[in-house]
Amino acid sequence: MKAENQRPNPVEDYLRKIINEDSRAPDGKIKFADSATKSKNGPKQSPITEEAFKQRKPVFDPTGRIEQITDAEVKVADVRRHPFGLIVLYVEFIVATGLAIGLLAFLLPAALGANVEGANLFIGLLVLLMSILALVFLVLATRIYRGNQLIITDQNVTQVQQISLFNRKVSELTMANIEDVTSNTNGIFATLFNFGTITVETAGEQNNFVFKYCPNPNAYAKALQDARSNFIRQHRSSH
Repeated sequence: MKAENQRPNPVEDYLRKIINEDSRAPDGKIKFADSATKSKNGPKQSPITEEAFKQRKPVFDPTGRIEQITDAEVKVADVRRHPFGLIVLYVEFIVATGLAIGLLAFLLPAALGANVEGANLFIGLLVLLMSILALVFLVLATRIYRGNQLIITDQNVTQVQQISLFNRKVSELTMANIEDVTSNTNGIFATLFNFGTITVETAGEQNNFVFKYCPNPNAYAKALQDARSNFIRQHRSSH
């Protein structure tokens, strides 16, 4: 195929334009502008890409995870609940459902009398219905559990409480109103799997933030305390 019949490559045209217009020094040699900066973790990145990340807008996620941050904030941590609490919920519900099905299978044949075949069919339908309802409940419970989060920025702390499927509460607390931050790890499983409770105490009338099943609570509490210290230091120096 002849070259004139080929479709032009827009990337090659753009690079050729940059080289021809902006990349020749007065001595006629090609020089490439320093249009890329080296990132800390690897290859060079375009400064335009870095600026886009800096000016990133708050994101809405259909799965229920949101980022309550503004353009001026820098996110320090986005804390989700430890999966151990979800495992406990699964085990409790599966055991309760198993016991209910066992009682039905034991009591219904005696209640229905001699019609054993009809009793077995009825029990089978009940077990199928209960299994479907149990699956739906577990999906909804997972959705509600994972909807809880604690967002720490350099200026604010935001707590998202997914109370029910259609009930969500979002509370925000500025670093200036934080009085104290404590982490508590209590119990064998909490120690083994490294989860606990973070409590953010406020200086005013606003309620304290209590975030249960927090993974690695000591590290997140330290990160929050450091962010608060930096916030207070910056505002004292500015005034």
